[in-house]
Amino acid sequence: MSRTRENVTWQSKDGSWNIGFYAFTGHWEYGDGNHDEFDPEWDVDYHKDEFWFLSTGHPNPEAAYEAYCAEEPNPGYTMILAWTAENASRIEELEAIAAAFAAPGAGRGVCLL
Repeated sequence: MSRTRENVTWQSKDGSWNIGFYAFTGHWEYGDGNHDEFDPEWDVDYHKDEFWFLSTGHPNPEAAYEAYCAEEPNPGYTMILAWTAENASRIEELEAIAAAFAAPGAGRGVCLL
């Protein structure tokens, strides 16, 4: 089974690879409309400043992807950002989101290798 979920795989400055899946709110959670008409795969709004799943420290992008698939259905496409000067700013943003996810008291599970 697969379930599309927006995510990103990125390479940290130290060369390790990470994967984060953006947090989301299902339209059925807003409390309006006929809940039977909502599709849990597509009727969601993503929060690009927060993860609901994070796995870090992998040797390559494939290993990061497999860490997710070991827990959840195939998510489909993943954006891959290798460490380059061009990607540095976006990767720094992702590292900050990851740090907030893993912060003590954040109340989230983290898969760290």
